[in-house]
Amino acid sequence: MRINKHHGRDGLASLRGIALLTAVLGSVACSSNNNPGDAGDSSTSQMDGGISGDGGGGMDGNTSLPDGSVVGPDGEVTLPDGRVIPPDATPPSDVTSPSDVPSDSRTVCVPRACAGGGGVAQCADCIDNDGDGRVDEADPECLGPCDNTEGPVLLTGVPGETGGRCRVDCYFDAGNGSGSDQCRWDHRCDPLSVAPNFPPEGPTCPYTPSMVGDMTCPPSQPRQCLDSCRPITPNGCDCFGCCTFPAIRGRSQAMGGEYVWLGSTDSSGAGSCTLAAATDVNRCKPCTPVPSCFNDCGPCEVCIGRPMPPPECFPPPPPPDGGTPTDGSVAPDGSRPDSSVPVGDGGTPATQCPSGLQACGLPGQAPCPANFYCTTGCCIQIPL
Repeated sequence: MRINKHHGRDGLASLRGIALLTAVLGSVACSSNNNPGDAGDSSTSQMDGGISGDGGGGMDGNTSLPDGSVVGPDGEVTLPDGRVIPPDATPPSDVTSPSDVPSDSRTVCVPRACAGGGGVAQCADCIDNDGDGRVDEADPECLGPCDNTEGPVLLTGVPGETGGRCRVDCYFDAGNGSGSDQCRWDHRCDPLSVAPNFPPEGPTCPYTPSMVGDMTCPPSQPRQCLDSCRPITPNGCDCFGCCTFPAIRGRSQAMGGEYVWLGSTDSSGAGSCTLAAATDVNRCKPCTPVPSCFNDCGPCEVCIGRPMPPPECFPPPPPPDGGTPTDGSVAPDGSRPDSSVPVGDGGTPATQCPSGLQACGLPGQAPCPANFYCTTGCCIQIPL
């Protein structure tokens, strides 16, 4: 989007004012909306719209910001690559000259309410809460719109996080404990919870084989759980926060296994599992995922701990002359040699998202529409 600049910084100042007004109006709508079906509902919206100065454009005196840039409530601009432009600052030189950026698209961030009525959490408030230069969905430590700790710990920070000792329910919604999601699991059903360390929760939750298969640890999760929790579960996790990371994929059971519990805590009860500590079994404690509610990390998906699919998931650039390459770099079916992973057009992996879901989060991909959240590379509707 092109923003007319008057005397260097006035254009960004104007943008800041517009963004503040938009965010305030969105926040008022969030706080006043008690019924999701009410008219004018903007409690969970991310608004797209053209914002421009009052100038007429042209090469001189204009600023172009990439499609997908986000303006926070304080006027801070976050670029699609994660760089942050503080309020009233001059943008970097590579985004200050007009470019082939659509002039009718720009994302203005509006705080969105959490699924289940939990209010606006840190990962949906349009603020860089942990100061790492990444906001909300752009922060790999954000697990979804209900995550109230933008990082670095992977606890979600919602009330009743463990749902009572040993028992857990949907890890990624507004809160744990008895609720409407009907997800049921107990860490006493985890065969890893044995001496000496009893992971993932400790000796107060020892493995109890008689509980496996009963109502506490059902052989398959209820349909209501699958409908409400699994869609908001990040790729690589089950509904209860037992997840794998690229760094531990293939790790032997003797070394701790391939899965760890995001809700792991230290002896004081503070969250201990972080992306950087994924390989430390004392901080990210081993667990056994629940198969009936597991969302695997596909070969070309964005996954927890893997914000970018591997290179083989992307098509190579077209030949300079627009002809067909003769070195066999692209097969007729669109895949690379010795690979069963197809690739799509425009740099989007063909299998980034299931059919019917919009891909998001990678450079050049459009932001999610209102009432959706970009969870591990796919626009997922925020359940209300």
